[in-house]
Amino acid sequence: IFKLYKLKLSICFLFVTLVLIFGMQRNIIFANFDSYIKNLGFSLKKINITGISKLDEHEIKKHIKYKNCENLFCVDLGATKNSLEKLDWIKSANLKLILPSELTINIYEEKPSFILDDGKFVSLLNSQGKKIETINSSKNVYENLLVISGNNVVDKINDLKAILNTSPDLAEKITSAKLISDRRWSLVYAYFTTLDLPEKNPENALRKLDSLNKKYGIISGDLKKIDLRIKDRMIIKFNINKFSFGENKV
Repeated sequence: IFKLYKLKLSICFLFVTLVLIFGMQRNIIFANFDSYIKNLGFSLKKINITGISKLDEHEIKKHIKYKNCENLFCVDLGATKNSLEKLDWIKSANLKLILPSELTINIYEEKPSFILDDGKFVSLLNSQGKKIETINSSKNVYENLLVISGNNVVDKINDLKAILNTSPDLAEKITSAKLISDRRWSLVYAYFTTLDLPEKNPENALRKLDSLNKKYGIISGDLKKIDLRIKDRMIIKFNINKFSFGENKV
């Protein structure tokens, strides 16, 4: 039994030794092959990056991933693409190797559509509500974007877009939109007039207001608020020379 045990132990030791030797030899062969490929000219020497305006090339290059080697064919295109598309400003990225030594990266950046003001931070959002970047509220480069606020407002962005799409002319001058109690919208027209929409059929209410405004030009700096929450009725609050009149039914 003892001799059999020693024989098994010797066989195991021999097997482990052979595995280690083979592994070392394989690493040496692999390293030599990698060096041979590079010496043939197949190494990454030039990176072409297009489509960026918010990000710099250095930031993009930091996300280039390699497999366990260094020649051109070791650039891991899939891992690099995934890493790049995790960056806030990048919507998608396409990569292509060009023999013998180039990598082309085409970047498609996010386009800001909304500004989210949650009371603590001000952030840029794309058209689907994805956060792009937290910004300084003093920046005015994005002053033409619609400012949205209110609890769960990001989850209701598609509802807001549907409302605004019914009256595109009026929507062009809406500067902010607030979701009230997670059920209705309060819009601000050109920074000065609040438009309170009803919970049900807000599209119809805004469409009617748009029609009246085109006919009579009723929205002006003299109006502080137009309340449309009651069906077929508007309650208008005037604001003239900073003196506010009582609410008047029209």
